[in-house]
Amino acid sequence: MKYSALLVLMASLLAADANAQAATSSTPVAVLAALPPAERQAHEELIALRIASQAAFNKVGASGKVEDMEALLKFVHPDCLLTAMNGQSARGKQGILEYFNRHMINKDHAIAKVQHEFEADHLSILLSPDIAINRGTAKGTYNFTDGAEFIVNCRWTATMARKDGAWTVIAFQFGPSIFDNPVVDALKGWIYKGVGIAGIAGLLAGLLIGRRSRRTDAATKA
Repeated sequence: MKYSALLVLMASLLAADANAQAATSSTPVAVLAALPPAERQAHEELIALRIASQAAFNKVGASGKVEDMEALLKFVHPDCLLTAMNGQSARGKQGILEYFNRHMINKDHAIAKVQHEFEADHLSILLSPDIAINRGTAKGTYNFTDGAEFIVNCRWTATMARKDGAWTVIAFQFGPSIFDNPVVDALKGWIYKGVGIAGIAGLLAGLLIGRRSRRTDAATKA
C-alpha cells in the first residue's frame, strides 16, 4: 500500500510510546486500539498522510525546487482547494504549483525557505468511510529573501477523501491569528516609529515657525 512504510514506522512509534507510559483511555494508542478494525485502519492511514505530507512540504520548502513538488502533489486531490497563509487561494495541482512558483521560484519571489510543524487537535472526524475532516495547529518558520525571519503560529483545517484505497487532501486552509502575529507586530512597530518621527518633525517645525514669528514681530516693532 502507498503508506505501508509510514504505517510500519508509525506503529513502532506508537508501540514505543505505549511502553514508555501506561496507556489510559485518552492516549492515542488506547483510542486507536478501541476502534473497530476498519475505522482504526482509516485513522492510521490519515495519520500517515499527515506525516508524509508534512515531510514533503518541508522538503520543498527547504529546497525551493519544482521537482520536489511532485512528492507533495501526490497527496493532493486533482481539484484540491488551498487557502494559503497570505489569504491567496489556489485550485488543483496546477494552481498549487503556480502559487509555489510565484512565491519561491519566479523572479522577485519573496520566500527563501519555509518549514511547518503540523499537529492535529484529535483524530480525524470520519463523515463517511471515505471522507474525513480535521483541524489543528501549525508553527511556521518563514525566511524571506531580504533576510527577515518570522515564526507564525496558526490554525488549520483540512478535508480528506479516500479513492482507490489512497487518501488525498481535497481542501486545506491556514488561519493565522491577527492578535498573535509577528508580521502584524512588525507593522505596528513601523507605524509607531512613523508616528514618532512625524511627531518629532511636527514639534521641530512648530519651534522653527514660532522662532521665525518672534523674529518677524521684533523686526516689525523696531
